[in-house]
Amino acid sequence: MNTDASFRLDGRRALITGASRGIGQAIATEFARAGACLALVARERAHLTSTLDDLRVFQTEVHVFGADLEAFVASADLVRAAAETLGGIDILVNAADVSGKLGVYGLNVDTYRRLVRVNLRAPMLLTQAARPFLFESNSASVINLSSVVATRGGSGVYAPLKAALGSYTTGLAREWGSDGVRVNAIAPGLIATDLTQEILSDERSSNRLTEGVSLGRIGGADAVASVARFLASDAAGYITGAVIPVDGGWIHQF
Repeated sequence: MNTDASFRLDGRRALITGASRGIGQAIATEFARAGACLALVARERAHLTSTLDDLRVFQTEVHVFGADLEAFVASADLVRAAAETLGGIDILVNAADVSGKLGVYGLNVDTYRRLVRVNLRAPMLLTQAARPFLFESNSASVINLSSVVATRGGSGVYAPLKAALGSYTTGLAREWGSDGVRVNAIAPGLIATDLTQEILSDERSSNRLTEGVSLGRIGGADAVASVARFLASDAAGYITGAVIPVDGGWIHQF
């Protein structure tokens, strides 16, 4: 096998949620660099403008969709529209994510519901809606974005939801493997994005967090994106049911 070719995604049709910022945007860029045709999703289509501008250099097919993944009906409609536009779906990346901050009285009901709907229900619904298209593909791959906090635990609902997504990933890999669909997850640690800018801009907090990372530095979104590209490619053709930490060794620091 040509090693370089095995990491390419030329002509493969990928649906990526949460593509307007952070890790989702980095994955979209990495997939475009590898030659994939993209359907990018964000809550507001306008938020994808900068992503589109960045991807023009790769001269690949890119379409954008606005969808509120908190809505129950959004998933099926989104997948159908993306499949019709791209002519099918080979890769699904569930990168959309919301975090909930605990207030004085803990997590309020509205935030709890949003976390459950976006971080767990939406990936499950999107994956199920994509099933007929993935089953028709010769290179089908589902990639979910979990988190190392799924293993480390936490006082809020975010960590349990990410743990549930990891469990869903491994279970679905077992169920769909005989149909040629690979299902994996990536579990990032603390990654430098606009979403973590506030905490990392505080020197004391940044130093404390960095001390807990074996490699002694905070990773960038490109570190996660390169693993996503690998998992979607033929180079990972015998990998399914894996939850791969991308955290610089943070998971081992207790």
